[in-house]
Amino acid sequence: MLFTVFPRFVTLTLMKGDTMKTIGIICEYNPFHNGHAHQLYTLAQEHSDALRICIMSGSFVQRGEPAIFSKFDRARWAILGGADIVIELPTLYSLGSAQLFGTGAIRMVKALHIDALSFGSETANLDALVDIAKRMDCESTQAVLRTYINEGMSYGSAFRKALNTEILNTPNALLGLEYIRAGLNFHPTLKYMPILRTSDHHEANITKDFPSGTALRKLIADMATGSNKYNKYSIFTSTNMNTTTSGSTNTNTNVNSAATTTTKFNTANRKIELQLQSIVPKTIADDMTNIISNGAYVNYNRYYDIIHSLSRRTSTTKLESFGEFNEGIEHLWFKAAQQPTWNLAMEHIKSKRYTYARLQRMGAYLTLGIQKDLLQRAMQEAPQYARLLAFNDRGRRWLRNTFEIPLIQKWAKAPNELNTLGQTMHQIDTLATDVQALCLHNEVKRMGHMDYTYTPQYIRLD
Repeated sequence: MLFTVFPRFVTLTLMKGDTMKTIGIICEYNPFHNGHAHQLYTLAQEHSDALRICIMSGSFVQRGEPAIFSKFDRARWAILGGADIVIELPTLYSLGSAQLFGTGAIRMVKALHIDALSFGSETANLDALVDIAKRMDCESTQAVLRTYINEGMSYGSAFRKALNTEILNTPNALLGLEYIRAGLNFHPTLKYMPILRTSDHHEANITKDFPSGTALRKLIADMATGSNKYNKYSIFTSTNMNTTTSGSTNTNTNVNSAATTTTKFNTANRKIELQLQSIVPKTIADDMTNIISNGAYVNYNRYYDIIHSLSRRTSTTKLESFGEFNEGIEHLWFKAAQQPTWNLAMEHIKSKRYTYARLQRMGAYLTLGIQKDLLQRAMQEAPQYARLLAFNDRGRRWLRNTFEIPLIQKWAKAPNELNTLGQTMHQIDTLATDVQALCLHNEVKRMGHMDYTYTPQYIRLD
């Protein structure tokens, strides 16, 4: 049995008497941890007959940067953690604002004929969430919203003030509201199952049974750089370490040096594994440790250097064409790009309206060449395909169904099945994976066009 029985810190709002064949989970698993496993375990216990279908962000996530691990690894962990099927949400939507992200995900849920949606929220009061979601599109709310935005507020802050509710103070509640808002418009029969979060979404320290993704990413970065007090050594595999020296060096010295390095490596590796096992399911922790040890995870400094370089070489006229570059911000952006680091550049640009999250999305739009008109088309239209990443025996039977959009299993052949917008989404997804790979710690892992070598993972669970 792969599931661990976790303490029930999370409560679930269930619809009594409802029969559901499929439950969707809109997720990123950046990376997968015990909180995610608990959600899937709870759904399996309460609705054992329903398939658990994950709509997962691919190579880039909603925070506006590459996911720390590849979508292929994260999809495998999702199946090992209790999902039945993992579908990739196209990058145009996974990178979007809360409204674009939520709308794209819900329209995919509709296209795949999924019955219900389970999502994390800082409140499990479904009636309150539905009531607020209904008010979001009221003309009076929209008029007040525009007023606050014109005063320089960010979208999230303006919405919170326009709706006069504290629920919107938390990021997961805002996403949940966007799911319900989109569902009311595009999937009116969809059922909702909010799950109460008990950990802070942005908590940077591992202090709870269900840590945030932020805390786990920080732990991985600390272990990798050696800043964690328990690990002072590089954690690349010994096969990637060059322990040889010139021919004049004593052979015994070389052997001893190599042995010492290997011992240190194995010790560090074990300590990583022990730390991860406390916050991710054991089967996944072993795999994740191996991935980290091989350097197959993102070095964000490499990614920031890409944005920094592109920002310096892109004219203000060209910058203005990319997503969310509005109100002359391109001039400040270009000026800030002359700072010695991208972190300093961000500090110069950040304001109440241009939050770090929004700036990160803008950097991703620049990196991937996503322009305003394309984002507008994405908002108007639904995802043009659903890419299958992984499945188990239960999910295999579901694959025989027919859907409203193509279910892509062979990436190279996909463009032949797609319209112009779908082909553009396909190109951006490919580029996103290529950019993410270029940012990995281990240069051996930085091969491009890995999308074309990948086939959906069929994972048998005993």
